[in-house]
Amino acid sequence: MSAAIPLRMVRAEGAAMAEAALEEQVEGRVSARVHTQVVGDLAALSLLQAEWSALNDSARDGTMFLGPEWLIPWWDHFGAPAGRALQIITVRDALNGLVGLWPLFSERVKVGGVEVTRLAYLGDGATGCDHMDVLAAPGLEGEVLSACLEALSGLPWDLLDLDGMLRDSATVIALADRFPAGRATGGIVRDGKLRFVCPHIPLKGSYDDFLSGLGRRENLKRREKWLQRQPGSSIEVATTPEETPLAMERFFALHRARWAEAGGSDGIPDTNYESFHKAAAAQLAAKGRLRVYTLLAARRAVASVYGVTHDKTFFYYQSGYEPVWAGRSVGLVLLARTVQDAFAEGLTDFDFLRGNEGYKAQWARAERWTVQLRFWRGARGRAAQTAEKATKGVREALKSAVPAGLLEGARVARRALKSGASPRQIWSLVRASGTTNEGEGGR
Repeated sequence: MSAAIPLRMVRAEGAAMAEAALEEQVEGRVSARVHTQVVGDLAALSLLQAEWSALNDSARDGTMFLGPEWLIPWWDHFGAPAGRALQIITVRDALNGLVGLWPLFSERVKVGGVEVTRLAYLGDGATGCDHMDVLAAPGLEGEVLSACLEALSGLPWDLLDLDGMLRDSATVIALADRFPAGRATGGIVRDGKLRFVCPHIPLKGSYDDFLSGLGRRENLKRREKWLQRQPGSSIEVATTPEETPLAMERFFALHRARWAEAGGSDGIPDTNYESFHKAAAAQLAAKGRLRVYTLLAARRAVASVYGVTHDKTFFYYQSGYEPVWAGRSVGLVLLARTVQDAFAEGLTDFDFLRGNEGYKAQWARAERWTVQLRFWRGARGRAAQTAEKATKGVREALKSAVPAGLLEGARVARRALKSGASPRQIWSLVRASGTTNEGEGGR
């Protein structure tokens, strides 16, 4: 059930930004130094790309998921084809320089059976974007947020759905203070919830220092030595546009192989997703941000990591490996190489992004959380919120009555169906997962 989110003022700078933004919004003032414009067409979006990219590079909250290199391909594959509309709020200074940007889109959806206009981040849903926020030039965060909020008030929407924001971001703090959970403020009601844990490694000291505290270090050393003795064993790192196509094809093949027994991948389930990643990877490589690692043994690709750097952070986005090589811990060896290179490159953070998988817990030394904030406006928005609460209660009651094994079987079947498996293949995968109700787990 949605609930008020515990928020912490984790840095004085963020708190000051939140306070300044709140004061300006409450008093209805936006600095005369900035003005806003809503970008709603592809031509304007194309002209915006270079400025947008530069702003994402300089903004304190910039990330791989907030730049045009990621979000324009996302729009081409998941936005425009779905009939969504661009609603990107830009903020410019007196000299017309871009100093702020809030990448949003709108769509008509049904929530609890009520049709509403929903605003959300570009990147929402498909491709799993974390650390979403408002981009602002350093030092102008308060003015940019206030300007964006004023522009937002003039857009048509019933539900503003902001998912994937860091719980301790100044924007989240400001919005939570401006709109206290559970009561209407200016005709708007806010709710929200915790979403995903994002384990990470603060890259302090040296790689050898870090490795000394790793529980699996002895196993890692044995696996590395064994692989080094094999003929045709090497690790390649694709970073340039020329190297990217082959590296990505290898990654897709290994990612598909890794998830085949589970009915397919939720993260990259079909060719449209692959097409998106090819486009995004090409743009990221052109900026020197792409890092696609491939481990070869006997000159065959047996493991791959799809990573991206931004500022001083390495983002570990996805991986894959050949299942027949799993016993040789090829994924572990390649992960270790990516961490080692991050230390060598002088980066300060290694971000595993969303998910609490066991291997992340073994490597990570800290964690962050993302949240989802939702703002329901007007009578239609509040009606949708009420209807959604009612339908969610029914769904959860039904889910609790279904054995966990059957739920997992349904998930396996859904993934397999998306990947184009035949009915016979789907049934075989469900049986192999041990989730049928035949005897003891179908075994």
